[in-house]
Amino acid sequence: MFGMVGTANAAFIPVGPQNDVAVSTVTGTWGWTVCWSGLYGVDGPSIAGLLSGACQGDNLMLAGKLVASNTFDVLAAAATADVTFDTGTGNTTHTANGSEWYFSSGYSWGFAGLGDSVTRGSCDYAGSGERDRLCWHTGGGNINRGWRSGSNTSLNGSTTWERYLLVANDMDVPEPSGLILFGLGLAGLGVTRRRLAA
Repeated sequence: MFGMVGTANAAFIPVGPQNDVAVSTVTGTWGWTVCWSGLYGVDGPSIAGLLSGACQGDNLMLAGKLVASNTFDVLAAAATADVTFDTGTGNTTHTANGSEWYFSSGYSWGFAGLGDSVTRGSCDYAGSGERDRLCWHTGGGNINRGWRSGSNTSLNGSTTWERYLLVANDMDVPEPSGLILFGLGLAGLGVTRRRLAA
């Protein structure tokens, strides 16, 4: 899948939930672009609108942090198709890139650590005190206010915590045709060296 023009290629895609990562590391060193942010206590935009607009790309990252902080409290990333894989409204998760993902545009959206079970009602309230979980309420196809960033829960009315969506295209890898041409070039150099040596 080709991302939206202007979406950077990731230099690094973290595996599994991460805690206490500097925003500058994610947007600088790792090469991710913030495509949406909003307070936990305020209803957000259309999910479909984000995914077909500013957040269109190969990979998505969900993150949460204190407004006053320059460090993400918790984040996780995976291929967009995995992050938005519809798991319905139950406790089923979709395992991808070291995280347990769940998504429903009319219930909730989030992740937990690899192998962790979730208890959604609608957001995941399992694992009290665990920092590797994030959940946002959704409804009517929109991101709605609430609910969790790591062990910080019940953020429905919070104006001190904010949610982030970040996007990045796949990491740069040489095209197969480029590798073939490179290999042929090396072979040609070898033949030339043998002729000169003879």
